[in-house]
Amino acid sequence: MKTACLPEAAPLIVVIEDEAIVLAGYQMLFESWGYRVVAAHSTADALAQLEAGGEPPRFILADYRLRDGQTGTDAIEDVRRVFGSGIPGVLVTGDTAVDRLRHAAASGLPIMHKPVNGRQLLDILQRSITP
Repeated sequence: MKTACLPEAAPLIVVIEDEAIVLAGYQMLFESWGYRVVAAHSTADALAQLEAGGEPPRFILADYRLRDGQTGTDAIEDVRRVFGSGIPGVLVTGDTAVDRLRHAAASGLPIMHKPVNGRQLLDILQRSITP
């Protein structure tokens, strides 16, 4: 997916989600709130798009369980390693397995459970991105 054309002043958000319909939904939601979005199916896809644009994201949203055994925790760490450790991130999961939830919680990242509440997501986003 490509980043939509929005004003350059709008903060850049990266969303990493391997389910196409869910990824498109997040992209539409963030764009409706006035953010620019890099929508990616994998960490490699996100990094390629971000590096091509040359701008670090201001926020990272990643699904906890991604394809090929990767986790959203890994994805957020990889983006931070390239663009800066201070980028706020949130994990989203529909997982209910106790061991996976423990692993996600151990990351120290905020966790939102699917279905994601839009108001709560917007609140986290607005509190995370400082002007």
